[in-house]
Amino acid sequence: MIPELGPDGMLPPGRYRVTREQLRARFVDGRGPTRAELWRDWEAATNLLARHVHVNAAWVHGPFLSQDTDPPAVHCVYWAEDLELDKAHLDVAAAKLLRAFSRPGYVRRRLGMKVDTQIAAWHCQPDPRNTDDYYAQYCTRRGEVDDLLQRLALGSAGAAPARADAWPRRGYVEVIIDDYT
Repeated sequence: MIPELGPDGMLPPGRYRVTREQLRARFVDGRGPTRAELWRDWEAATNLLARHVHVNAAWVHGPFLSQDTDPPAVHCVYWAEDLELDKAHLDVAAAKLLRAFSRPGYVRRRLGMKVDTQIAAWHCQPDPRNTDDYYAQYCTRRGEVDDLLQRLALGSAGAAPARADAWPRRGYVEVIIDDYT
């Protein structure tokens, strides 16, 4: 369920699991041509990536999840299992696409889709008591991504970061694509 936007016009801090249909109904349908175009671009980007690697989920964040009538892009972190990413990198075409999706702004600039993407590796560890070499690194990265997506710098452009810039101020959604199976 997607909560109501706060007085600042953004989702309250936190991660909210939603379906594609719920996200579209809340932030696209009836909200103008810009959002409809952004949605088409996000769907196209998601489907393109999913043809090359099993995508578990997408963490969508930023101005698209606000009251902004004309957000500049959909900002998204795609999660795919580390083993699946390793296999996909063995294919030259898939490896090239994964590099593009891993670089913020690249898909937008090079493919013309108004989607800013990143890729993060999900690490399956059924029993966290039996950690392997990758589990601690994965947990650190996942927490870092969660932390960064909820931040919102309040100072003017170019201003030095302030303590308040580290506070969680906005939420994001987790859209299940092919699930964590």
